[in-house]
Amino acid sequence: MEAKLTIWTMFFIAASAQGAFLSVMLLIKMAGKNKVSQSLLAALIFTFTVTIAYYTTFWTGINPDLPRFWRIILQFTYLFGPLCWLYLYVTLNRQWSRRAWLHFLPFGLISFFVVFGAKIFPTLRIPIYSFAVAQTAHLIIYAILNLRLTFKEVSNPWARNVAYSFMGYVACFTAYHILNWTGLLDSQSDYMVSLGMAVFIYYIGYHGFKTPVIENATPEPKYQKSSLTDNSIEYIVSKLDKVMETEKLYTKGDLKLQEVATRLDVTVHALSQAVNVAKDKKFTDYLNELRVNEAIRLMQSEDYKEAKLMAIAIDSGFNNKTSFLNAFKKYVGETPSDYRKVLTKKEEQETPQPQD
Repeated sequence: MEAKLTIWTMFFIAASAQGAFLSVMLLIKMAGKNKVSQSLLAALIFTFTVTIAYYTTFWTGINPDLPRFWRIILQFTYLFGPLCWLYLYVTLNRQWSRRAWLHFLPFGLISFFVVFGAKIFPTLRIPIYSFAVAQTAHLIIYAILNLRLTFKEVSNPWARNVAYSFMGYVACFTAYHILNWTGLLDSQSDYMVSLGMAVFIYYIGYHGFKTPVIENATPEPKYQKSSLTDNSIEYIVSKLDKVMETEKLYTKGDLKLQEVATRLDVTVHALSQAVNVAKDKKFTDYLNELRVNEAIRLMQSEDYKEAKLMAIAIDSGFNNKTSFLNAFKKYVGETPSDYRKVLTKKEEQETPQPQD
């Protein structure tokens, strides 16, 4: 049968060619952490492009000449939602689930029924509109899932734009079937609705190619793959606190992480991780907090009543005045000199006055 070409059909042929080109470019761009997400996006663009190309065969009049098996393309709609959701899920740096294939189960079951249903159930008659209802409901569910997934991504507005664009596609798809059910669908409105679908899906593809969501994704939690158990961390920190209390290693100004790890008979990595996880701070912050507490203790002792602040800083483990001042203000909220003045004033008030 000779194809009927119009301005609209030539436009969609060109759009299909652009979609195929974009799919290839997305696959070429795959690298590193982007590999899975770009593959999912490429699959979304490719399956939609094939669908648009199939629509074009209908508009040109060559559709009846295609084998029945090709009608499975109409079920690609069941792929769009899962592919878009998984694309967002992976690019926002969440773990890829082994059960992700379950999202594609509806497509597999419906496709099997479309191809083999007539042979297995020859007397079964299903209303044609039920397929449209199922496809629309499936798309709406995934549009909601996309919005929920990206709702809290305040720092990554592109993720929400993907969700909004997919919602736009779903609105066009729903509008098409509403027009069809009400008898208001004509060739012009069919083209316009399909154009809207193409704009929303290709928007996701082109902007996903230019500014992938992965650039602002949440980083992988530190020590996620560490073999150090909670009990090991608790043991290391308990041993560290005991050594610091009894030997006061923190008063040594040039104390290094390696030296402490050797003293505790653990690796540098294990010690650093234990302090990071159990204390929720870096090793240097842990030492500075101990040194500030030591400086406060020395200020309150009789032996350091007349001592200069720099002498107290050095005896507490600080190497210089600046680090002492910064650490003291960080943990106490005021400078060492101000703290000492308040301490002195308080002691004077508590000292009994001689009777006349």
